[in-house]
Amino acid sequence: MVKRKQVCALVVFIYLLVTMLPISATYAADAKFIIPITNVTASGNDGNEPKNVLDGNLTTRWSASGDGQWIQFDLGTDLKKLAYVKMAFLNGDTRTSTFDIQTSTDNVTFTTVRSNVTSSLSASLQTFDFTDVDPVRYVKIIGHGNSVNAWNSYTEVEIYGDVSAVNTSADAKFTVPAASISDSGNDGNVPANTVDGNTATRWSSNGDGQWIQYDLGSSKTVAYIKLAPFNGAARTFTFDIQTSADNVTFTTARSNVTSSLSDALQTFDFPDVSNVRYVRIVGHGNSSSTWNSYSEVEIYGHSEASTGVVNVSTAAQLATAISNASAGTTIVLANGNYSAPGPIQIAGKNGTASSPIKLIAANQGQAIINGGAFFYVQNSSYVTLEGLKFTQPGSSTNASFDKSAVILDGSNNIRLTRNLFALSESGTNSMWVQVRGVNSHHNRIDHNDFGGKKDTAPLIAYEGDGNGNISQYDTIEYNYFHDVGPWVANGKETIRLGLSGISLSNGYNTIQYNLFENCDGEPEIVSVKSSNNTVRYNTFKTSKGGLTSRHGHSNSFYGNFFLGDGVETEEAGIRIYGNDHKIYNNYMENLTQSAIIIDSGSFDGGTGGYPPNPTPTQLTAQWKVYRAQVVNNTIVNSTSGIIVGSGKTYAPEGVRVANNIVKNSTGTLYNEAATTNTVFEGNLGYGSTLNNKSRTTGEIRLADPLFRTFNGLQKLSSTSTAAINSAVGSYTYVTTDMDGEARSINDVGADEYSASTAIPVVHQLSPSEVGTNAP
Repeated sequence: MVKRKQVCALVVFIYLLVTMLPISATYAADAKFIIPITNVTASGNDGNEPKNVLDGNLTTRWSASGDGQWIQFDLGTDLKKLAYVKMAFLNGDTRTSTFDIQTSTDNVTFTTVRSNVTSSLSASLQTFDFTDVDPVRYVKIIGHGNSVNAWNSYTEVEIYGDVSAVNTSADAKFTVPAASISDSGNDGNVPANTVDGNTATRWSSNGDGQWIQYDLGSSKTVAYIKLAPFNGAARTFTFDIQTSADNVTFTTARSNVTSSLSDALQTFDFPDVSNVRYVRIVGHGNSSSTWNSYSEVEIYGHSEASTGVVNVSTAAQLATAISNASAGTTIVLANGNYSAPGPIQIAGKNGTASSPIKLIAANQGQAIINGGAFFYVQNSSYVTLEGLKFTQPGSSTNASFDKSAVILDGSNNIRLTRNLFALSESGTNSMWVQVRGVNSHHNRIDHNDFGGKKDTAPLIAYEGDGNGNISQYDTIEYNYFHDVGPWVANGKETIRLGLSGISLSNGYNTIQYNLFENCDGEPEIVSVKSSNNTVRYNTFKTSKGGLTSRHGHSNSFYGNFFLGDGVETEEAGIRIYGNDHKIYNNYMENLTQSAIIIDSGSFDGGTGGYPPNPTPTQLTAQWKVYRAQVVNNTIVNSTSGIIVGSGKTYAPEGVRVANNIVKNSTGTLYNEAATTNTVFEGNLGYGSTLNNKSRTTGEIRLADPLFRTFNGLQKLSSTSTAAINSAVGSYTYVTTDMDGEARSINDVGADEYSASTAIPVVHQLSPSEVGTNAP
């Protein structure tokens, strides 16, 4: 049987071609913004998550009931000009929906650009236009229900516009002489044709990976490019945009960019890149052939001097440069040691979305923060620390701070990227990165290398603001965490997302696309101690411990890979406490400890989960589980499968265990360690004791899933008839599988069967895909 997953890419491609056709000449200069699914949030949902409005699929949706429920889109740190939005509505052909459209630059103050908009009777994308708004970073749609009920249900949202005048006002087109353009090859249509101002001429080269390169003559800050594809009205082109300072090492500013259907110059924006001399466009052909053909290319930005670039080579110079820094300042740290007996203060320093304050190593990993120095970022915003190496933990004179490399205190929109954290052992508690304080939000920790931690205390610790709240909307992604140990019973988490005292606060934080390898610190590699967070698409490899929702409610854990070696003890999967968690699409293999455990608790926080005035002792307890859903997971060759309950006082209540596959040769596959009202349906088990209770075949079937080995994992084969199209129940949030690919008639387990031999976009991660040198 041909699965929908196998034709999904073609359907999405055709859909995008149709929806990208311009409505009228009014929109010719405006393009659809590419918004990562991590940049869409909502006030709430019923399991139909906000990311569904960006998947190109009109059969999925975001839904929330009630007047004033909202969905919000972050367009990125480079501000935009907003031109119009397109929206499609669930059952839009039978009912109208009403909503407001608002915009903001800071996620604090919002302006309504259209109010009480009412949709037409159509299930297709509809255009909602308004006077262009500039600048914009955040777009919020506030729902007022529909003509039948109070539900707000949107199947797709597209946002259109262009580069903000705020970004471009200081940016100009670079003049690139024809002699300064080179290429990997051409068919006689030479590179110089792309700067002759004539769209009738072109550069052309056939084949994936063919490139054209522009030498800007000296170091510049590159803001965006404009490119006119040859015959672009009839076909789309795909390419990467890369930059380099030395014509040796290139960094990808945007990958797999796809042009719109237009012959005119099109703008392709990305976060400003400093210290650029060379810009390279790497072609991946077009929608009709493997040819790369560009008629004109323009590169925009400004000289380094105009951004306030300050070069430093000592700790004293660095401190002075920080003291004098303002929005747009870039501080470049030369190779060498930056030592200080205490914190390097970044206090009250505020960049902007389009002009952040940047501290960047001139050469990645060669600017070394040591001698007890560390960065203390306090009451600041839009600051980036990039390419630094931390080798010795520093300690503040404030005794409440453990030894650290970076402390973010009351700060927002701070980015830690491509840094190497390799702190020497201090013999005391050492939290390498701390996030705390009032007004902490929208911070990003990405593409860093964290390794060799021996001291106790969490590696990354979220400490709260002193008022019971955790930092919100932070993202931890594409990091390489490795070699944490030796093992202790408690207190050496790799990431601790919260504390018991702030566990009832909502974080809306995301931990994704990280690799945890040989993280052997304690039983909780990632310990979630707050509510409404997402942990997804991470790989836990040969690590003692697991992922735990130790405190808090409504956390989602999906698409993670837990890969043990079957030998080292304590290699675990997921353990939870609290209310309304979702565990789905996770893959677990060769684990030597519990794969999934819905544990009993030592305190009952109630079905609502928010008892009045809980005591500190109650907050530190293991809370009874209510309404957890464990759906479409795959467990293979592990010592245990799915465990419900334990010997503690308060057994789980209202739990659903559905459509999972457990294939182990030892233990009880579905172990009900306490008497509960758990609903089982559609599960498969094979290879050992199926269950310790009396369950029907509709609840748990004994059947061999007949896996095949693909990309090192056990996945469904064409003969997996027990699993294919056999999922039951209504779990509307399970719209994709462990590969991130669309499901149709859902299969049992984490994998939706496909005959494709391509490596999926979502897969178990390797060190080359994360950390400081990853794309």
